[in-house]
Amino acid sequence: MVKYSNNSIFIAVFICIFCIYSGLVKVRDRNKFSSILNPSEICYLEGKLLSSPVKTANGKNYTANFAVRAAKDERDIKSTAYGNIRVLISKESVEAFYPGKLYTPSKVKGAFLWEAGGSYKIHGKMNKDFFIISYCENGFFGNSFAEKLDYLRALARLQFKRLMYAWGSAGGLLLALLSGAKEYTENDIAEAFKKAGLSHILALSGMHLSMFSGIAIFAGKKIGRKKLTFIIRIIALILFVWFAGFSPSLLRAFICSMLLLIAAISNVKEPDMLIILSFSFLLQLMISPQSYNNTGFILSYGALAGILIFNSFFRRYLVRFLPGYFSASLSASASAQIFTAPYSLKTFGTFAPVGIVATTVVTPFITIFIYSGLCLIILCLFFPFLVKPSGFFVNILYTIIKLFVSFFSKFTIITI
Repeated sequence: MVKYSNNSIFIAVFICIFCIYSGLVKVRDRNKFSSILNPSEICYLEGKLLSSPVKTANGKNYTANFAVRAAKDERDIKSTAYGNIRVLISKESVEAFYPGKLYTPSKVKGAFLWEAGGSYKIHGKMNKDFFIISYCENGFFGNSFAEKLDYLRALARLQFKRLMYAWGSAGGLLLALLSGAKEYTENDIAEAFKKAGLSHILALSGMHLSMFSGIAIFAGKKIGRKKLTFIIRIIALILFVWFAGFSPSLLRAFICSMLLLIAAISNVKEPDMLIILSFSFLLQLMISPQSYNNTGFILSYGALAGILIFNSFFRRYLVRFLPGYFSASLSASASAQIFTAPYSLKTFGTFAPVGIVATTVVTPFITIFIYSGLCLIILCLFFPFLVKPSGFFVNILYTIIKLFVSFFSKFTIITI
């Protein structure tokens, strides 16, 4: 770490971390909701959904970020409004078009496709943290190029959910791994991942981007042109994050991946990963300052920082007893989990040490599961009659993953 003592980027990151997380500097919310109307009396909002709805912990509602353009109060006085707010959407409304839920009774008038980029006129009431939607008056996607692109993404995600639904429980897990949507992930397997210290696998991050980057590299090598390989990798990364959505952890992975691509194009043979991570941290704070207190943001940077700082230390000892893959995987897993353990204990009150071993065992099966799923998805798009036999195959892999995850979930969890 001594070699970084004079590095301006590393010093800037250290100062930012100290000032922000000590409370010495308050990060201003530049997208804070603002209106001349009394917030407690606002009962109507117009605006655009900025993120795809995510199911709440209790499973009864969904939340999403909403960019407000206009508001109306109980006296029917309408005013322009600015900023972003979290909205709480009923489960029945969001799932109105979802496969297997088409006949869910709706509590709202009409049914609308709730996805990022859509414009909505919503009625409800404001509380401290959310605008709770009672019903939606209208929902639509505009005619601009960007809005048509958002609509294409919304339809693609819906169609993907329909295909994954046809694959049953395995499709539910694959849906979560490829799009971040956990509507069809079995509750017991989601809980088992958490207890086994494997929650990071379900969170879209660098592992998923590296897989898509690997596919692009393979395709580029087959074509035989180095420059084209870079272009394919960039397109693959952009398409994946566009489809999955920019969560804080995925944005971190995307920025790091793009920085590494730039380094490769510039013929930098061995870029300093800690400097790459530091620059990514500063860049992401500039893009989205409010990410600093997001759990995914903190754990994502913390885990990778732990690997970069402590990995060589652990591997030095493990390599004496274990073969290459296991020593490398265990050292990386131990570095990430131990470095983030204090935050996990403080935030969740729990820490699963077994996750160090579980990650090493389960990750190869998850990798095979994702690659197999992607290949079968492409086959099914051209040959729809293969949907059922493909579903049978991915469910075999899913059963193996479930057995391992369930086994590791039975080990002791540290709680405070």
